[in-house]
Amino acid sequence: MSGQYRVLCQVSCVALLCSVGFAARAQEGPDPLRTSILDDVPPVVATISPIEEPTPVVPRKRKKVVDAYAPQGVGEGPMRFYPSLEIGGVVTSNVNSSLTIKQADVGVHIKPSLAFQSDWSRHQWRGNINADLVRYAGSPDASTLAGTAQTDFRLDILHTTHADFSQSFTASQSGSGNVEVPGNAISPRRDYNLTSAAGLTHDFGGLEGQVRLGLVRNSYDDVALVGGGTEINSDRNYVEPSLALRGTYGGRGAMLKPYAEISYDPRFHDQAIDRNGQRRNSQGGAFLLGMIFDDGPIWQGDVSANFIARSFDDPALKTVTALGLSGNITWSPTPLWSIVASTGVSLGESEQVNVSATQNWNFGVQANYALRDNVNLRGGVSTSLTNSNTSLTSSTTASLGADWQLNPNMAVSGTVQSTWFGSSLPNANYDEQRLITSLILRR
Repeated sequence: MSGQYRVLCQVSCVALLCSVGFAARAQEGPDPLRTSILDDVPPVVATISPIEEPTPVVPRKRKKVVDAYAPQGVGEGPMRFYPSLEIGGVVTSNVNSSLTIKQADVGVHIKPSLAFQSDWSRHQWRGNINADLVRYAGSPDASTLAGTAQTDFRLDILHTTHADFSQSFTASQSGSGNVEVPGNAISPRRDYNLTSAAGLTHDFGGLEGQVRLGLVRNSYDDVALVGGGTEINSDRNYVEPSLALRGTYGGRGAMLKPYAEISYDPRFHDQAIDRNGQRRNSQGGAFLLGMIFDDGPIWQGDVSANFIARSFDDPALKTVTALGLSGNITWSPTPLWSIVASTGVSLGESEQVNVSATQNWNFGVQANYALRDNVNLRGGVSTSLTNSNTSLTSSTTASLGADWQLNPNMAVSGTVQSTWFGSSLPNANYDEQRLITSLILRR
Protein backbone atom coordinates (compact mmCIF):
# COMPACT_ATOMS: atom_id res chain seq x y z
CA MET A 1 0.00 0.00 0.00
CA SER A 2 2.87 2.31 0.74
CA GLY A 3 4.18 1.93 -2.82
CA GLN A 4 0.76 2.62 -4.31
CA TYR A 5 0.36 5.61 -2.00
CA ARG A 6 3.75 6.95 -3.14
CA VAL A 7 2.75 6.62 -6.81
CA LEU A 8 -0.58 8.33 -6.23
CA CYS A 9 1.12 11.31 -4.57
CA GLN A 10 3.57 11.66 -7.43
CA VAL A 11 0.73 11.68 -9.99
CA SER A 12 -1.16 14.30 -7.99
CA CYS A 13 1.86 16.59 -7.81
CA VAL A 14 2.44 16.35 -11.55
CA ALA A 15 -1.23 17.18 -12.23
CA LEU A 16 -1.07 20.19 -9.89
CA LEU A 17 2.07 21.54 -11.56
CA CYS A 18 0.45 21.16 -15.01
CA SER A 19 -2.64 23.05 -13.86
CA VAL A 20 -0.54 25.95 -12.58
CA GLY A 21 1.40 26.04 -15.81
CA PHE A 22 -1.75 26.12 -17.96
CA ALA A 23 -3.21 28.94 -15.83
CA ALA A 24 -0.04 31.01 -16.25
CA ARG A 25 -0.07 30.38 -20.00
CA ALA A 26 -3.70 31.50 -20.15
CA GLN A 27 -2.86 34.80 -18.44
CA GLU A 28 0.06 35.44 -20.76
CA GLY A 29 -2.16 35.06 -23.85
CA PRO A 30 -2.31 32.58 -26.71
CA ASP A 31 0.82 30.85 -27.91
CA PRO A 32 1.90 32.52 -31.14
CA LEU A 33 3.37 29.20 -32.34
CA ARG A 34 0.15 27.33 -31.82
CA THR A 35 -2.01 26.87 -34.90
CA SER A 36 -5.48 25.47 -34.85
CA ILE A 37 -8.59 25.88 -36.97
CA LEU A 38 -10.52 26.71 -33.79
CA ASP A 39 -8.39 29.81 -33.18
CA ASP A 40 -10.25 31.73 -35.94
CA VAL A 41 -13.73 30.86 -34.69
CA PRO A 42 -15.20 33.77 -32.63
CA PRO A 43 -16.94 32.89 -29.38
CA VAL A 44 -20.71 32.59 -29.46
CA VAL A 45 -22.38 35.30 -27.35
CA ALA A 46 -26.11 35.15 -26.65
CA THR A 47 -27.94 38.51 -26.89
CA ILE A 48 -31.46 39.50 -25.89
CA SER A 49 -33.28 42.10 -28.04
CA PRO A 50 -34.56 44.99 -25.87
CA ILE A 51 -38.17 44.67 -26.97
CA GLU A 52 -39.78 45.22 -23.60
CA GLU A 53 -37.68 48.33 -22.80
CA PRO A 54 -36.87 50.20 -26.03
CA THR A 55 -34.19 52.84 -26.01
CA PRO A 56 -35.88 56.26 -25.66
CA VAL A 57 -35.53 58.72 -28.53
CA VAL A 58 -33.26 61.54 -27.41
CA PRO A 59 -33.66 64.92 -29.18
CA ARG A 60 -30.67 66.03 -31.16
CA LYS A 61 -28.37 68.45 -29.40
CA ARG A 62 -25.99 71.12 -30.60
CA LYS A 63 -23.08 72.56 -28.76
CA LYS A 64 -24.19 75.80 -27.19
CA VAL A 65 -22.79 78.78 -29.04
CA VAL A 66 -21.48 81.56 -26.83
CA ASP A 67 -22.45 84.98 -28.22
CA ALA A 68 -19.61 87.35 -27.44
CA TYR A 69 -21.80 90.32 -28.47
CA ALA A 70 -24.81 89.47 -26.29
CA PRO A 71 -25.70 92.09 -23.66
CA GLN A 72 -24.33 91.28 -20.22
CA GLY A 73 -27.04 92.95 -18.17
CA VAL A 74 -26.73 94.69 -14.82
CA GLY A 75 -27.41 93.59 -11.27
CA GLU A 76 -26.03 91.05 -8.85
CA GLY A 77 -27.76 88.19 -7.08
CA PRO A 78 -30.91 86.39 -8.21
CA MET A 79 -32.12 89.04 -10.72
CA ARG A 80 -30.56 90.37 -13.90
CA PHE A 81 -31.76 93.50 -15.76
CA TYR A 82 -31.23 94.35 -19.43
CA PRO A 83 -31.93 98.02 -20.30
CA SER A 84 -31.71 99.36 -23.86
CA LEU A 85 -32.44 102.52 -25.82
CA GLU A 86 -33.03 102.67 -29.57
CA ILE A 87 -32.80 106.04 -31.33
CA GLY A 88 -33.11 106.59 -35.06
CA GLY A 89 -34.82 108.15 -38.03
CA VAL A 90 -37.81 107.20 -40.20
CA VAL A 91 -38.52 108.11 -43.81
CA THR A 92 -41.98 107.27 -45.22
CA SER A 93 -43.49 107.62 -48.67
CA ASN A 94 -47.13 107.83 -47.49
CA VAL A 95 -47.45 109.23 -43.98
CA ASN A 96 -51.24 109.72 -44.23
CA SER A 97 -51.98 106.24 -45.68
CA SER A 98 -53.71 107.72 -48.75
CA LEU A 99 -54.57 106.08 -52.05
CA THR A 100 -54.39 109.20 -54.21
CA ILE A 101 -52.66 111.99 -52.27
CA LYS A 102 -49.47 110.45 -50.95
CA GLN A 103 -47.36 112.64 -48.71
CA ALA A 104 -43.76 111.81 -47.85
CA ASP A 105 -42.35 112.71 -44.46
CA VAL A 106 -39.41 112.20 -42.11
CA GLY A 107 -39.49 111.59 -38.40
CA VAL A 108 -37.62 110.44 -35.34
CA HIS A 109 -37.92 107.03 -33.76
CA ILE A 110 -37.32 106.40 -30.02
CA LYS A 111 -37.75 103.04 -28.27
CA PRO A 112 -36.65 102.57 -24.65
CA SER A 113 -37.01 99.10 -23.09
CA LEU A 114 -36.15 97.12 -19.98
CA ALA A 115 -36.10 93.32 -19.61
CA PHE A 116 -35.38 91.21 -16.54
CA GLN A 117 -34.74 87.53 -15.83
CA SER A 118 -34.43 85.57 -12.58
CA ASP A 119 -31.55 83.19 -11.85
CA TRP A 120 -33.08 80.80 -9.33
CA SER A 121 -32.57 77.07 -8.83
CA ARG A 122 -36.37 76.71 -8.71
CA HIS A 123 -39.25 78.84 -9.99
CA GLN A 124 -38.80 81.48 -12.71
CA TRP A 125 -39.68 85.14 -13.15
CA ARG A 126 -39.12 87.22 -16.26
CA GLY A 127 -40.63 90.19 -18.05
CA ASN A 128 -40.08 93.29 -20.16
CA ILE A 129 -41.48 96.75 -20.75
CA ASN A 130 -41.00 98.99 -23.78
CA ALA A 131 -42.39 102.06 -25.51
CA ASP A 132 -42.22 102.93 -29.22
CA LEU A 133 -42.59 106.55 -30.35
CA VAL A 134 -42.52 107.76 -33.95
CA ARG A 135 -42.82 111.53 -34.38
CA TYR A 136 -43.16 113.01 -37.89
CA ALA A 137 -41.96 116.52 -38.73
CA GLY A 138 -44.60 117.51 -41.29
CA SER A 139 -47.60 115.52 -39.99
CA PRO A 140 -47.62 115.43 -36.19
CA ASP A 141 -51.18 114.04 -36.20
CA ALA A 142 -49.88 110.89 -37.91
CA SER A 143 -47.32 110.29 -35.16
CA THR A 144 -47.68 106.99 -33.29
CA LEU A 145 -47.11 105.95 -29.69
CA ALA A 146 -47.30 102.29 -28.68
CA GLY A 147 -46.00 100.21 -25.84
CA THR A 148 -46.12 96.81 -24.18
CA ALA A 149 -45.42 95.41 -20.74
CA GLN A 150 -45.55 91.76 -19.74
CA THR A 151 -44.39 89.46 -16.98
CA ASP A 152 -44.48 85.68 -16.43
CA PHE A 153 -43.96 83.83 -13.15
CA ARG A 154 -43.65 80.05 -12.76
CA LEU A 155 -44.08 78.49 -9.30
CA ASP A 156 -42.81 74.91 -8.88
CA ILE A 157 -45.14 73.45 -6.26
CA LEU A 158 -44.23 69.76 -6.53
CA HIS A 159 -42.04 67.68 -8.83
CA THR A 160 -45.06 67.09 -11.10
CA THR A 161 -47.11 70.22 -10.34
CA HIS A 162 -46.49 73.87 -11.17
CA ALA A 163 -48.46 77.10 -11.41
CA ASP A 164 -48.10 79.86 -14.01
CA PHE A 165 -49.08 83.51 -13.60
CA SER A 166 -48.92 86.13 -16.37
CA GLN A 167 -49.83 89.77 -16.82
CA SER A 168 -49.57 91.91 -19.96
CA PHE A 169 -50.54 95.40 -21.08
CA THR A 170 -50.56 96.66 -24.67
CA ALA A 171 -51.19 100.18 -25.97
CA SER A 172 -51.60 100.43 -29.73
CA GLN A 173 -53.13 102.64 -32.42
CA SER A 174 -55.59 101.91 -35.23
CA GLY A 175 -55.51 104.28 -38.19
CA SER A 176 -58.00 105.07 -40.92
CA GLY A 177 -57.01 101.88 -42.71
CA ASN A 178 -58.93 99.94 -40.04
CA VAL A 179 -62.57 99.35 -41.05
CA GLU A 180 -63.64 100.24 -37.49
CA VAL A 181 -62.07 103.73 -37.67
CA PRO A 182 -63.87 106.55 -39.56
CA GLY A 183 -62.24 107.65 -42.78
CA ASN A 184 -62.51 111.30 -41.67
CA ALA A 185 -60.60 110.73 -38.42
CA ILE A 186 -57.99 113.39 -37.68
CA SER A 187 -55.76 111.10 -35.65
CA PRO A 188 -55.54 107.35 -35.01
CA ARG A 189 -57.68 105.66 -32.36
CA ARG A 190 -55.74 104.47 -29.31
CA ASP A 191 -56.56 100.98 -28.06
CA TYR A 192 -55.62 99.38 -24.72
CA ASN A 193 -55.52 95.72 -23.74
CA LEU A 194 -54.92 94.35 -20.23
CA THR A 195 -54.66 90.56 -19.84
CA SER A 196 -54.22 88.47 -16.68
CA ALA A 197 -54.02 84.68 -16.44
CA ALA A 198 -53.33 81.99 -13.83
CA GLY A 199 -52.94 78.29 -14.56
CA LEU A 200 -52.28 75.08 -12.65
CA THR A 201 -50.60 72.12 -14.41
CA HIS A 202 -50.15 68.58 -13.08
CA ASP A 203 -48.36 65.64 -14.70
CA PHE A 204 -50.23 62.39 -14.05
CA GLY A 205 -47.49 60.31 -15.70
CA GLY A 206 -47.74 60.47 -19.48
CA LEU A 207 -50.88 62.64 -19.28
CA GLU A 208 -50.72 66.32 -18.34
CA GLY A 209 -53.78 68.26 -17.19
CA GLN A 210 -54.12 72.03 -16.97
CA VAL A 211 -56.81 74.43 -15.76
CA ARG A 212 -56.42 78.13 -16.57
CA LEU A 213 -58.36 81.23 -15.51
CA GLY A 214 -58.08 84.50 -17.43
CA LEU A 215 -59.38 88.06 -17.49
CA VAL A 216 -59.16 90.50 -20.43
CA ARG A 217 -60.00 94.21 -20.37
CA ASN A 218 -60.21 96.07 -23.72
CA SER A 219 -60.86 99.82 -23.96
CA TYR A 220 -60.83 102.36 -26.79
CA ASP A 221 -60.24 106.12 -26.80
CA ASP A 222 -62.51 108.60 -28.54
CA VAL A 223 -61.49 109.83 -32.00
CA ALA A 224 -61.50 113.45 -33.19
CA LEU A 225 -63.10 113.94 -36.63
CA VAL A 226 -62.67 116.50 -39.38
CA GLY A 227 -65.02 119.46 -38.78
CA GLY A 228 -64.88 119.34 -35.00
CA GLY A 229 -66.89 116.15 -34.35
CA THR A 230 -65.90 113.27 -32.09
CA GLU A 231 -66.55 109.55 -32.29
CA ILE A 232 -67.42 108.22 -28.81
CA ASN A 233 -66.10 104.68 -28.29
CA SER A 234 -66.99 103.98 -24.65
CA ASP A 235 -69.71 101.56 -25.78
CA ARG A 236 -66.98 99.29 -27.20
CA ASN A 237 -65.20 98.79 -23.88
CA TYR A 238 -65.66 95.30 -22.42
CA VAL A 239 -64.41 92.73 -19.90
CA GLU A 240 -63.85 89.07 -20.85
CA PRO A 241 -63.32 86.41 -18.16
CA SER A 242 -62.33 82.94 -19.35
CA LEU A 243 -61.95 79.34 -18.20
CA ALA A 244 -59.88 76.81 -20.17
CA LEU A 245 -59.22 73.08 -19.66
CA ARG A 246 -56.39 71.31 -21.50
CA GLY A 247 -55.18 67.73 -21.65
CA THR A 248 -51.74 66.89 -23.10
CA TYR A 249 -50.45 63.39 -23.87
CA GLY A 250 -46.74 62.70 -23.48
CA GLY A 251 -44.34 62.78 -20.59
CA ARG A 252 -41.29 64.94 -19.99
CA GLY A 253 -38.82 64.85 -22.85
CA ALA A 254 -41.34 63.54 -25.40
CA MET A 255 -40.68 64.81 -28.93
CA LEU A 256 -44.41 64.88 -29.83
CA LYS A 257 -47.11 65.94 -27.39
CA PRO A 258 -50.67 66.13 -28.79
CA TYR A 259 -53.26 68.07 -26.80
CA ALA A 260 -56.90 69.12 -26.76
CA GLU A 261 -58.33 72.26 -25.15
CA ILE A 262 -61.80 73.67 -24.58
CA SER A 263 -62.49 77.19 -23.30
CA TYR A 264 -65.41 79.43 -22.35
CA ASP A 265 -65.07 83.24 -22.56
CA PRO A 266 -68.13 85.52 -22.27
CA ARG A 267 -67.90 89.27 -22.90
CA PHE A 268 -69.61 91.99 -20.86
CA HIS A 269 -69.64 95.55 -22.21
CA ASP A 270 -69.57 98.68 -20.06
CA GLN A 271 -72.80 99.80 -21.75
CA ALA A 272 -75.61 97.29 -22.22
CA ILE A 273 -76.77 99.11 -25.40
CA ASP A 274 -74.29 100.32 -28.05
CA ARG A 275 -74.47 103.35 -30.35
CA ASN A 276 -76.78 101.48 -32.74
CA GLY A 277 -79.22 100.41 -30.01
CA GLN A 278 -78.01 96.80 -30.03
CA ARG A 279 -77.02 94.54 -27.13
CA ARG A 280 -73.38 93.51 -27.63
CA ASN A 281 -72.85 91.21 -24.64
CA SER A 282 -71.97 87.75 -25.91
CA GLN A 283 -71.13 84.14 -25.00
CA GLY A 284 -68.05 82.64 -26.63
CA GLY A 285 -66.02 79.48 -26.67
CA ALA A 286 -63.28 77.67 -28.53
CA PHE A 287 -62.08 74.12 -29.16
CA LEU A 288 -58.46 73.35 -30.04
CA LEU A 289 -56.65 70.25 -31.27
CA GLY A 290 -52.91 70.76 -31.38
CA MET A 291 -49.41 69.34 -31.23
CA ILE A 292 -46.30 70.44 -29.34
CA PHE A 293 -43.07 69.13 -30.85
CA ASP A 294 -39.41 69.46 -29.94
CA ASP A 295 -36.81 67.78 -32.15
CA GLY A 296 -33.74 69.23 -30.53
CA PRO A 297 -32.35 72.33 -32.23
CA ILE A 298 -33.85 71.58 -35.67
CA TRP A 299 -37.62 71.81 -35.18
CA GLN A 300 -39.64 73.32 -32.34
CA GLY A 301 -43.19 74.54 -32.21
CA ASP A 302 -46.79 74.48 -31.04
CA VAL A 303 -49.57 74.40 -33.67
CA SER A 304 -53.31 73.87 -33.21
CA ALA A 305 -56.47 73.80 -35.30
CA ASN A 306 -59.00 76.20 -33.73
CA PHE A 307 -62.77 76.41 -33.92
CA ILE A 308 -64.15 79.61 -32.35
CA ALA A 309 -67.81 80.60 -31.91
CA ARG A 310 -69.65 83.57 -30.35
CA SER A 311 -73.36 84.26 -29.89
CA PHE A 312 -74.87 87.63 -28.90
CA ASP A 313 -77.70 88.78 -26.66
CA ASP A 314 -79.31 90.79 -29.47
CA PRO A 315 -81.28 88.52 -31.86
CA ALA A 316 -80.33 90.81 -34.77
CA LEU A 317 -76.67 89.84 -34.28
CA LYS A 318 -76.14 86.38 -35.71
CA THR A 319 -73.80 83.79 -34.20
CA VAL A 320 -70.40 84.03 -35.83
CA THR A 321 -67.70 81.33 -36.11
CA ALA A 322 -64.10 81.15 -37.29
CA LEU A 323 -61.87 78.21 -38.20
CA GLY A 324 -58.11 78.36 -38.60
CA LEU A 325 -54.63 77.53 -37.34
CA SER A 326 -52.74 79.19 -34.52
CA GLY A 327 -49.25 78.75 -33.14
CA ASN A 328 -45.64 78.99 -34.28
CA ILE A 329 -42.90 76.81 -35.74
CA THR A 330 -39.14 77.43 -35.46
CA TRP A 331 -36.81 75.77 -37.98
CA SER A 332 -33.03 76.01 -37.55
CA PRO A 333 -31.43 73.90 -40.31
CA THR A 334 -27.97 75.14 -39.25
CA PRO A 335 -26.70 77.17 -36.27
CA LEU A 336 -26.56 80.20 -38.59
CA TRP A 337 -30.22 80.08 -39.66
CA SER A 338 -33.43 80.67 -37.70
CA ILE A 339 -36.77 80.65 -39.52
CA VAL A 340 -39.97 81.28 -37.54
CA ALA A 341 -43.49 80.86 -38.97
CA SER A 342 -46.53 82.02 -36.99
CA THR A 343 -50.27 82.00 -37.58
CA GLY A 344 -53.44 82.92 -35.68
CA VAL A 345 -57.22 83.21 -35.83
CA SER A 346 -59.60 85.29 -33.68
CA LEU A 347 -63.00 86.98 -33.47
CA GLY A 348 -62.90 90.74 -32.93
CA GLU A 349 -65.49 93.31 -31.89
CA SER A 350 -67.51 95.40 -34.35
CA GLU A 351 -69.49 98.62 -33.98
CA GLN A 352 -71.29 98.38 -37.33
CA VAL A 353 -75.05 97.92 -37.21
CA ASN A 354 -76.17 94.27 -37.54
CA VAL A 355 -72.53 93.12 -37.85
CA SER A 356 -71.82 90.62 -35.06
CA ALA A 357 -68.00 90.49 -35.12
CA THR A 358 -64.95 90.51 -37.35
CA GLN A 359 -63.16 87.32 -38.38
CA ASN A 360 -59.39 87.77 -38.29
CA TRP A 361 -56.61 85.57 -39.70
CA ASN A 362 -52.89 86.32 -39.78
CA PHE A 363 -49.74 84.57 -40.99
CA GLY A 364 -46.08 85.52 -40.97
CA VAL A 365 -42.56 84.20 -41.66
CA GLN A 366 -39.38 85.72 -40.25
CA ALA A 367 -35.87 84.56 -41.20
CA ASN A 368 -32.56 85.47 -39.54
CA TYR A 369 -29.08 84.62 -40.81
CA ALA A 370 -25.80 85.16 -38.94
CA LEU A 371 -23.53 86.47 -41.69
CA ARG A 372 -20.75 87.14 -39.17
CA ASP A 373 -20.37 86.82 -35.44
CA ASN A 374 -21.55 90.42 -35.15
CA VAL A 375 -23.65 90.85 -38.33
CA ASN A 376 -27.19 89.48 -38.64
CA LEU A 377 -29.35 89.65 -41.74
CA ARG A 378 -33.14 89.40 -41.43
CA GLY A 379 -36.17 89.40 -43.63
CA GLY A 380 -39.82 88.57 -43.32
CA VAL A 381 -43.37 88.90 -44.58
CA SER A 382 -46.67 89.00 -42.70
CA THR A 383 -50.29 89.07 -43.87
CA SER A 384 -53.52 89.76 -42.00
CA LEU A 385 -57.05 89.23 -43.33
CA THR A 386 -60.22 90.71 -41.77
CA ASN A 387 -63.81 89.87 -42.72
CA SER A 388 -66.53 92.10 -41.28
CA ASN A 389 -69.37 90.80 -43.54
CA THR A 390 -69.68 94.26 -45.08
CA SER A 391 -66.05 94.42 -46.25
CA LEU A 392 -62.94 92.29 -46.65
CA THR A 393 -59.57 93.86 -45.93
CA SER A 394 -56.00 92.60 -46.15
CA SER A 395 -52.68 94.04 -45.05
CA THR A 396 -49.29 92.66 -46.14
CA THR A 397 -45.92 93.87 -44.87
CA ALA A 398 -42.51 92.78 -46.18
CA SER A 399 -39.18 93.85 -44.72
CA LEU A 400 -35.42 93.41 -45.12
CA GLY A 401 -32.85 94.52 -42.58
CA ALA A 402 -29.44 94.08 -41.00
CA ASP A 403 -28.01 94.47 -37.49
CA TRP A 404 -24.32 95.22 -36.89
CA GLN A 405 -23.10 94.61 -33.33
CA LEU A 406 -20.23 96.99 -32.68
CA ASN A 407 -19.74 95.60 -29.17
CA PRO A 408 -21.99 94.10 -26.46
CA ASN A 409 -23.27 97.60 -25.58
CA MET A 410 -23.78 99.18 -29.00
CA ALA A 411 -25.31 98.21 -32.35
CA VAL A 412 -26.59 99.87 -35.52
CA SER A 413 -29.63 98.68 -37.41
CA GLY A 414 -31.32 99.38 -40.75
CA THR A 415 -34.67 98.20 -42.16
CA VAL A 416 -36.48 98.66 -45.47
CA GLN A 417 -40.22 97.98 -45.16
CA SER A 418 -43.19 97.96 -47.56
CA THR A 419 -46.88 97.73 -46.68
CA TRP A 420 -49.82 97.08 -49.00
CA PHE A 421 -53.37 97.56 -47.73
CA GLY A 422 -56.34 96.32 -49.74
CA SER A 423 -60.07 96.64 -49.08
CA SER A 424 -63.34 95.84 -50.82
CA LEU A 425 -64.47 99.36 -49.86
CA PRO A 426 -63.85 102.09 -52.48
CA ASN A 427 -60.83 104.42 -52.14
CA ALA A 428 -59.45 102.52 -49.16
CA ASN A 429 -56.40 100.86 -50.72
CA TYR A 430 -52.92 102.27 -50.21
CA ASP A 431 -49.25 101.34 -50.05
CA GLU A 432 -46.36 102.71 -48.01
CA GLN A 433 -42.58 102.32 -48.05
CA ARG A 434 -40.39 103.03 -45.04
CA LEU A 435 -36.68 103.30 -44.29
CA ILE A 436 -35.74 102.99 -40.61
CA THR A 437 -32.24 103.44 -39.19
CA SER A 438 -31.35 103.09 -35.53
CA LEU A 439 -28.53 103.27 -33.02
CA ILE A 440 -29.08 100.80 -30.16
CA LEU A 441 -27.48 101.31 -26.75
CA ARG A 442 -27.82 98.50 -24.20
CA ARG A 443 -26.28 96.81 -21.19
